[in-house]
Amino acid sequence: GSRGGLAGQGCAAVRGRGFWGGRRSSRGFEGTGNWGAVRVIERLTGRAFQPEYVVYIIIAVNCLVFLLWQNVRLRRFMHEHFTLSLKGVVVDYRFHTLLTHFWSHNSQGHLLANMITLWFFGTECVALLGVQRFVQLYLAAGIFSGFCQIAWPSIASALPIPAKYRMWAYDRNLGASGAINAVVAYNILTFPSRIILVWFVLPVPSAFLGSLFLAKDLHGLYSGRSDIGNAAHLGGTFVGLAAWMALRRRSAWY
Repeated sequence: GSRGGLAGQGCAAVRGRGFWGGRRSSRGFEGTGNWGAVRVIERLTGRAFQPEYVVYIIIAVNCLVFLLWQNVRLRRFMHEHFTLSLKGVVVDYRFHTLLTHFWSHNSQGHLLANMITLWFFGTECVALLGVQRFVQLYLAAGIFSGFCQIAWPSIASALPIPAKYRMWAYDRNLGASGAINAVVAYNILTFPSRIILVWFVLPVPSAFLGSLFLAKDLHGLYSGRSDIGNAAHLGGTFVGLAAWMALRRRSAWY
């Protein structure tokens, strides 16, 4: 998220009904499952819906919303309905911005970084979780991370930390990083020893890389000096952790 992260081998067989429902996969990777929305798309297109398609759809929607931001005539509308602030929710009753803000980005670099991260981690995550669970994880993390971001200034103001003097409750927030952090967290927790090539060059264990970003967000939360939505990042990470813990008891490695 932004006030104006971080953002396969092996598989898991899911037993019974996992978090938010879903059905068991006999092969480990959940695939598309029997979600009604997927069946409708397949009937309309006449083609089998591959799990990774949902990641491409999310990326396409983010790009479309970014293009809408470039239209000067729509700029005020986008600010009012596609950014999130405490004032917008509490005073103006724009509750829908909890859902819309994480489809917006404030620059091409912001969009590119988030979408590359989503593509890198999301295509495998959706194969592990299935389309329905993945969409539920993404949306739940986006909403919860936004709530964390607008609630943090009020919480920080009551704590003896530097952030209490640098936070403003009416900041506007946008960005998909909170939702994407849930996907990244789930992937890292599932494969903690996997090697990730940072900048496609530097090999780093995924658990170590995740810990670095977690520390960075915690420091930003404490200091209040960052223009990055650290509270949103941590909120999304928490949702990813909760999803991983909910499914861990029902997973068997092979």
